[in-house]
Amino acid sequence: QQGVYPLPEAQLDRFLFKQTVDYPSAAEERRIIATHGAHGHAMEPAEWGVAAVANAAAIADAIAVVGQVRLVDEVIDYITALIRGTRGVADLQSGASPRAGAMLAGAARARAAIDGRDFVIPDDVKALAPALLRHRLILSPAAEIDGRAIEDVVTSIIETIEAPR
Repeated sequence: QQGVYPLPEAQLDRFLFKQTVDYPSAAEERRIIATHGAHGHAMEPAEWGVAAVANAAAIADAIAVVGQVRLVDEVIDYITALIRGTRGVADLQSGASPRAGAMLAGAARARAAIDGRDFVIPDDVKALAPALLRHRLILSPAAEIDGRAIEDVVTSIIETIEAPR
């Protein structure tokens, strides 16, 4: 990471999710090297097996579907409690911002639409919260020294806050 600087908290808060990606298996890595190391030029997307699966109209339709997904007051209250629950936790130096709550609500609406529902359930929120919060929260120095993982802290918060039924 030499020459690369970590983003400030305010900029990290603008990313929706932080996904973690492990190294490939030995066989996958060999295939990557054999495929991409053999080319002397930049590959076209089709050579990578990448093809368009949606056009602008399909994306606009998907956005419209998500816009119709209902977010009831109980789920809004639950999201608010989760976000506020990240503040004042001994293991965290910095909790989540109100933007994190708004992003979690929007992401939960999209997840509900993908699952074919026109309403959000607490499980949508629970499933997305770790990836949405892991880069928005800062571990306290004590938690870092103790080797705590941010995912464990987020899981603990999710388990502590009662979900609506």
